[in-house]
Amino acid sequence: MLQTYIDEDIRSRYALWIAEWGRKLNYSGAVGIRQYSDKGKVDGINANTDLDECYVDYPTQIKEAGLNGFAAPVTDDAPANEQKTAEVVLQIGDDVYKGKLTKA
Repeated sequence: MLQTYIDEDIRSRYALWIAEWGRKLNYSGAVGIRQYSDKGKVDGINANTDLDECYVDYPTQIKEAGLNGFAAPVTDDAPANEQKTAEVVLQIGDDVYKGKLTKA
């Protein structure tokens, strides 16, 4: 059914959340989450609940992307010993000031 109703372009672009109940997942494409039951029992919930398996570390991806209120980590790709400098030209009235600024 999945191959019939969802284009290959979508299946290959996104990790899918598939409801396929039973012991084994029969779909061979990329799957992010699989719901394997709707009859789960959870303490404190007086009804059946869905049971899922997650194959992708979504919390890490969300944090690294700076989503859901998380700040994206700041990375400095420059080598530690590389100095960062900028050539600065500042004009105030007729006076021109030139020089280099180096990151502290």
